[in-house]
Amino acid sequence: MKKLKIVFKDKSQITYTIKDYVPWEPYFERHSKSDMESAILQQYPIKNNEPVVLV
Repeated sequence: MKKLKIVFKDKSQITYTIKDYVPWEPYFERHSKSDMESAILQQYPIKNNEPVVLV
């Protein structure tokens, strides 16, 4: 399982919970990168996987 958390410049945020066999890229690409303050992809379990900072 993966979680994609996007925080926007206006301080709103959205979190997607994505199953392992579903690609996460379409969820990331549907938002404008210029509006993003940060985007983090976390693979679970956390103890085995470091978060990936996308923006």
